[in-house]
Amino acid sequence: MKADNLARMRAHGLPVPEFAVFCRNEPIRLDFSGAERFAVRSTFDAEDSASLSFAGQFETLLNVPRSDVPQAVERVRDSYAKGAAAYAKAHGTMLADSAEAPVIVQAMVPSELSGVLFTSNPTGLLNELVIVAGEGLGNAVVEDRADVTTYYYHKDDALYYFERTKDSPLLSDAVLERLVALGLETERLFGAPTDVEYAVSGGEVYLLQARPITTLSDQPPIVLDNSNIVESYPDLTLPLTQSFVKELYYLIFKALLEETTHHSPILRDLDGEVRNMVDMCNGRVYYRISSWYGVLRLLPFSSRFIRMWQQMLGVQNQTVSATNRRIPARVKLTMTGALLRCLLQTPQRMDALDAFYADFERRTLARISDLLAKPGPEQIPALLAVYRDMQREVLPRWHVTLINDMYAFMFTYLAGARNKAALADIRNLESMKPVQAIKALAELCRETGFESPRYQTAKADFIREYGDRCLGELKLETHTYRTHPALVDEFVRGRLQKPPKPRRAEAEAKTKDGFLVRHAKLGIYNRERSRMNRTRLFGMARTIFRTVGDELQREGWLDDAEDVFYITIPELEEGKPERYRAFVQARKADYAMFAALPPYSRLIFDGEIRNKRVRNAQFDLLHKADVLTGISSSIGTVTGEAVVITEPNLSIDTHDKILVTRSTDPGWVFLIENAKGIIAEKGSMLSHTAIITRELHKPSMVNVRDATKRIRTGDIVELDAANGVIRILQEA
Repeated sequence: MKADNLARMRAHGLPVPEFAVFCRNEPIRLDFSGAERFAVRSTFDAEDSASLSFAGQFETLLNVPRSDVPQAVERVRDSYAKGAAAYAKAHGTMLADSAEAPVIVQAMVPSELSGVLFTSNPTGLLNELVIVAGEGLGNAVVEDRADVTTYYYHKDDALYYFERTKDSPLLSDAVLERLVALGLETERLFGAPTDVEYAVSGGEVYLLQARPITTLSDQPPIVLDNSNIVESYPDLTLPLTQSFVKELYYLIFKALLEETTHHSPILRDLDGEVRNMVDMCNGRVYYRISSWYGVLRLLPFSSRFIRMWQQMLGVQNQTVSATNRRIPARVKLTMTGALLRCLLQTPQRMDALDAFYADFERRTLARISDLLAKPGPEQIPALLAVYRDMQREVLPRWHVTLINDMYAFMFTYLAGARNKAALADIRNLESMKPVQAIKALAELCRETGFESPRYQTAKADFIREYGDRCLGELKLETHTYRTHPALVDEFVRGRLQKPPKPRRAEAEAKTKDGFLVRHAKLGIYNRERSRMNRTRLFGMARTIFRTVGDELQREGWLDDAEDVFYITIPELEEGKPERYRAFVQARKADYAMFAALPPYSRLIFDGEIRNKRVRNAQFDLLHKADVLTGISSSIGTVTGEAVVITEPNLSIDTHDKILVTRSTDPGWVFLIENAKGIIAEKGSMLSHTAIITRELHKPSMVNVRDATKRIRTGDIVELDAANGVIRILQEA
């Protein structure tokens, strides 16, 4: 196996040192190489097959002088007999012709560094390449006798991080890049994840042997992707919110499929996918995109619709992964008719949902207000009952927003690039109203001061209407204007330090919109309206769980009321508060590790999702470019100083700067409004970044890979959204 693999690699042009293979009774001739020292290794099929690995059980001799090679070959061959007995015990079968197996003699590489490269992480993360590097010869690394540095390279994001032990060596950028390239090429050659031993000598990389990785599962892969959802749940999201989000997606999608398939029996088969539309890993929220594709395959013309869906959500890796479940034609036919009816009725149903929600919110706020006035042990189950009633009343209706998303996606996609200017002109967007309101509040404060009764009344009105609209508003742990009213004064104070901007003149009336543009605008308008209602719904949930935290602290079950966000909803409903402190302590330790990890956009597991365990990780980009590209979401060209925001805060000064971020959510409107332009790593033509920047007539680009890693705060950047190019003109 090793010999065959080495021959394929060398024939493919990979840097494999010269070698020869010798069978029993064959004369040992070393004229294939002029080396003075050699490595002598075992090789036969059962040792390193795709299904079995017996590595390390047979003799390997390194740095063998030319004159001693024949004796070394015999020592390796003698080890076969001993290894055969161990193999039989481990695998229940004898090695075939082990005594006759050949031996590899390979020119020795005088390595300064050596190690092992796994083209997929052997613990099960398929799109992560792992490089272990130590000083000297490879046997010291393999046998754990050398301090090593371990690099983890993400194949989709071209990001890597590394961890060191003691004074372990660091690879140069050139060697690291070469190892990654060789690893990816080796995996392409063999068509499967591969374990490769390598050596570095004089800055050159040599591949010494390769074998399949046998620790990976053959289960269907699980694909997690944060496209679009990262706008709602950027960075780390705590366990309480995670459990809330998972329940929410399940119940909404279940209701959607019940209506559109008429409760078809296929729903039972799809229940696993529907329960796992979202998943959590390393403290972050992801779409389980393989589940999404499984559900989207129900749709008529599913392959075409999936392409449209990918484009509208900004999915960068468009490989479709899903089960091969057969969808009966009658189910697709039923769903086709149901979806057509739903799409035709969408505007009216969105109006009806808005009216329902207004009444529901009024009733529920009254219930919550009554319970807030009655603190005590009975408050917790009563508040959790309100939460469950929210689920029962709202979520079975909320799936119409998914149909409206489809409506907006479809018409925006069909309207195409020719109508970008028309699509930018959408009046009275719900997401702009909080900005207009806080502008008015700031001007009132400028006139009357913070302590004036008029300002205090207007501030209370603002909080009542828009107190839940903020950065990270869909995370229940977020501090909002409603939970922390002093944040309003802080934001107003920041606005007062800048001169008031002149009022932007209303754009002139445009020509009458065509059919596609008109319906695309209606879908977008209704999407933003439902998002505001969603913000308020999450606000009520936040109030419920914050109050539960206050009561648990009062009763002595938590040290801090905000520790409640490290507990899941099922755990709260189970009612065993004596366990909460242990949960909080363990999860805070986990989240300290998660914070050290790069924010990977896509994770592919071999059948089981696994969180990572890291210590002192440092990460960086492997490839760095001065020109970045992406999707132009709002046309225009500006040049200015960049401000990179990875942890959003309303106190950050974005005035006349180009804002660079991973993604935005609706609460970012307060930061975007002051900026010259915006660059986001995530997003699409229907992302919040795109919609708001078009409304504000600010240039923007989304889906800009590596923007927050390549651009630094203080860099002078040209954002040319007209041509889809970003140039770094001057580094800070």
